[in-house]
Amino acid sequence: MNWLVPAFVCLHGLFGNGGWESLVLIPASVVLVPGTALLGALPRFLLRRQGVRQVPLSIVPLLFLVWWGWFCVGAAMPGATDSAPLPSILNAMTGERLPSVIETALMFGGAAVAVASWLAILTIVLMRTPRPRTDDPAPERGQRAGVVVAWAAAFVIPAVLAASCVAGVQLQSSAVDADGDTAAVVEARDRATRDELDRQRYETTQRALSEVRTLIAPSDWTGAEARATSSRQCPWMTAATACYALDVRFVHEVSGPPDFSALARSLTSAGWETGEPVVDEWGATELEVRSPDGVAVTVRHSRVRTGEQFVNVSATSPSWWGASFEVVLQTSDTDPDVRYAASDYPAV
Repeated sequence: MNWLVPAFVCLHGLFGNGGWESLVLIPASVVLVPGTALLGALPRFLLRRQGVRQVPLSIVPLLFLVWWGWFCVGAAMPGATDSAPLPSILNAMTGERLPSVIETALMFGGAAVAVASWLAILTIVLMRTPRPRTDDPAPERGQRAGVVVAWAAAFVIPAVLAASCVAGVQLQSSAVDADGDTAAVVEARDRATRDELDRQRYETTQRALSEVRTLIAPSDWTGAEARATSSRQCPWMTAATACYALDVRFVHEVSGPPDFSALARSLTSAGWETGEPVVDEWGATELEVRSPDGVAVTVRHSRVRTGEQFVNVSATSPSWWGASFEVVLQTSDTDPDVRYAASDYPAV
């Protein structure tokens, strides 16, 4: 087990989910596997020097925790790529989407449990009183209880692992996005329906930003940008289920800072959630607000080195199931120097 478990962690990518991490782990396995195996065997060497011929029952459950902990690391590790991560071995075995929260908890939790258990084993071994070598090991107190705990560690841990995967799949299948739709409902829509929804979402996001822009200046807005971006705001996001949001922004040159207090009062009376203006480390003032539709808007006033002052306003929509690269806004050719009125924005 001292050799097989670390070998599984280093070579897990060969089972079909290897990413960039496998390019590091596989070549490094020639060092990591023997080194980890020797560390795992260290308690055994110490016990043999103490004259022990049989593993004490007090450390048998901890051995299972070490082995199952490292198994969780290899089985729950997703493949790292330039875009979305590849599903982990556990994700592939479930046949359904396994939330990344579950994968992360199993991977880092397994590593923490394995290391802590190995340290506990080493501590117990070092604190034992050396005994003369005999053919028959001396009986331990609480032997029956120790056997029960050992069997429990051997079989309860994988049962908990399986239960967490089942619970994760159920949570993922019931998770909803900003529109209250599950991932299965979104995937069942045809391309035309999704395009129309994206257009409506873009219009809603731009209208929310226009409402804020109108309170700052009626015209001469430049630097128009709009894009779909990957989002981490959807619940129980997995490698197999992407989430996206829409980002839009404008810039306006001003002679002085806007009245943030008046802006916040106007938006509050219109049903917006508003915060307090904050000055960052560069001396710029920011105000964050949120529309009744859930669009988050940031108003930022800053001064450049040449003395010019600008107000940058940006809006981020809520998040929906789907991949950002599937959203085509057709605004990438927008001229950043074109001037817009506060109520205008690039058409989809």
